[in-house]
Amino acid sequence: MMHLSFIMALYFRKEIFFMKRENRKHAIICLIFLIIFDVTAIAVYVFSQSDNKNQDKGERIEKTEKSNEKYTTYDVKNTSVPKRKKDKDLLVLVNKKNAIPNGFYQPLHQLKNGKYVAETMYEDLKNMWSDCEADNPGYSIMVVSAYRTAARQTQILQEEIRKNRSAGMSEEQAQKDALQTVAPSGYSEHETGLCVDITSKANQRLDQTQETTPENIWLRKHCAEYGFILRYPKGKEKVTGYDYESWHFRYVGKEPAKEIMSRGITLEEYLSTLRR
Repeated sequence: MMHLSFIMALYFRKEIFFMKRENRKHAIICLIFLIIFDVTAIAVYVFSQSDNKNQDKGERIEKTEKSNEKYTTYDVKNTSVPKRKKDKDLLVLVNKKNAIPNGFYQPLHQLKNGKYVAETMYEDLKNMWSDCEADNPGYSIMVVSAYRTAARQTQILQEEIRKNRSAGMSEEQAQKDALQTVAPSGYSEHETGLCVDITSKANQRLDQTQETTPENIWLRKHCAEYGFILRYPKGKEKVTGYDYESWHFRYVGKEPAKEIMSRGITLEEYLSTLRR
């Protein structure tokens, strides 16, 4: 595009040459000012276009950075999450003196009633369940408690302590009595997923009436065939640290279970013989 000063210079080049000296001087001065004005206008235009381009570029960069920032923040494909390894130790000892080992992990399987158990024992539990009911027509069993989170375990212990206080016990006695039946968080087998509390469907009370039900009698007699032991047997309270619980069954695998139950010993005593 030709600018105004250039066009006028071409148009007036001859006229300026033939002007009188005084008029020519004024015309040249005017033309110079016009050229300066035109050059200034061109410079402003070029600068503004450059600035707009930089601004557009800046906006594009900013949008790209924001887009990349969002991608980095929420994209999980680039996030490396370490996989937890399944613990193969079915004989892990958890009691008042032995906490659950750091990093202990068992994949869980959900039962139809919403409870969770260690995946490794599910098939044996299912077979024991069906065989028990098959041998006792008209009766059925229930898993009333299985895997618990640490938070749930703490809640159960606190509820037991409050119940004892309400019964008139002192704070010290309420805690001591509660710890005879409920383990503190981190020291409960329920947190491993390897134990279950099983009751008769007709009698779901976790007390000594449970051992007289046909279902419980069958379970205590046959549990070892499926890899389970009665974890807190009668007469072994000083060894296990807990009162007798006819409903609490722990999975240890078939061979250890058969030896433990046939000898009438506890998991603590069995592990002690292995270390000799």
